[in-house]
Amino acid sequence: MTSTIRSVRAETVATDSGSETFEDAAVHALERLRGAAASSIKSAGANDLNSLALSRKLGIDKSLSWRMVRFIEEVNAFSASKHLPGDAGLRIFARAIRASGAAARQLAEFDAAIEELEGVVARHAGNRAAFRALLTHCTELPHADNRAVGFRRGAHEANAALWGIQAHTRLMMAFLTAGEGGSVDVALVSGFLGLRRSRRDLSWPVARRRILGHEGRSRDGLALPLDPSVAMDAAPMLSEYSTIRGESLRPVGTDHGFWYELPEGDIGLSGAVDCVFGERLPGAGPALRDDAVEDAEVMLRVDIPVEHLLLEVFVDRKIPVTGNARVSQFNLLTGGSGENSPDRERARMPIADQVQELGNDPRTWSTPAAPRHWEMVNDCMQWMSRQPADFRVYRVSMQWPLIPTAIVVTTLLGHRR
Repeated sequence: MTSTIRSVRAETVATDSGSETFEDAAVHALERLRGAAASSIKSAGANDLNSLALSRKLGIDKSLSWRMVRFIEEVNAFSASKHLPGDAGLRIFARAIRASGAAARQLAEFDAAIEELEGVVARHAGNRAAFRALLTHCTELPHADNRAVGFRRGAHEANAALWGIQAHTRLMMAFLTAGEGGSVDVALVSGFLGLRRSRRDLSWPVARRRILGHEGRSRDGLALPLDPSVAMDAAPMLSEYSTIRGESLRPVGTDHGFWYELPEGDIGLSGAVDCVFGERLPGAGPALRDDAVEDAEVMLRVDIPVEHLLLEVFVDRKIPVTGNARVSQFNLLTGGSGENSPDRERARMPIADQVQELGNDPRTWSTPAAPRHWEMVNDCMQWMSRQPADFRVYRVSMQWPLIPTAIVVTTLLGHRR
């Protein structure tokens, strides 16, 4: 079938597309191809759109028949596009329906539908890979689309290889408790599990003494070690959950306090470390007022390749909460810190992951992203003289999060009049 899959002719590329948008052109081409494929299959005598039966009828591979059936039967064109076979698969399918006796009219329509799709690819994307990337942003939940998840995993692997650093889990827990005078005290647990390098000459900052306060105000110099056995002038490490000592970290002074840097060392799993830090920040949250609602944001910057992100917010039940917690994702690729500012909204990115509210039973809080999760939470609560029943617990869990981004969980604290 010489006309089914081929480069778009110069006259097709030069055709004036007017005000045609990518979305409109892609939907039309994909729907036309879906209809033509269904008609061709029916014309070939395969009335049952069952992938196994279609494979036997047309004499094609089961995976190809499954993709074609899913492509035809998905609820809409954008959802269907993730099942669209590549050029070779469409070529095999076209030969199979021709050999099975499909009518010339249906075969011609199938050829024309593919020609239209190739024209859309040429005009709007340039190649099939770029076309697939564009399509991932046209679904209702772009980052839940399995193509986008595949891109994120691929990006993680490439970034880890290129930058020479990766971690199994990026972890943050924020405990918001009622403080003095209507303020909100904050305790933060933050760190990396399974942090490893592929370059011996690479050092990396793993913690800093800084907190994003209410309305974006930075609260430096207020941090106290969460573990009372840690000295004030030492790295606020939770030694029970870290495989290195605080003394082995390199302190680096900055305009905003101190970075604690993992120095150069071994590579691969033999050099992998867990490093978890805990701090108390009295009054770092919003000051609650009668009949007022205040945003309380907990932000986690993601700037190294990680397999899992685990961000949890524990809100004291003594603090009134209005509405549901929500999660946002902000792009840091062009700069910025992710902190709340008038122009942060321009960097907002779509995110399919949702905030999960956990129940009161700590046994249900376990997660493979942090194998000693409950032990860590239990120790933190004991240091704060609290119990699990004292908190509402909100969790965001992501795989292969994009870098560099800021993940922000927002809760509305206080009563609305």
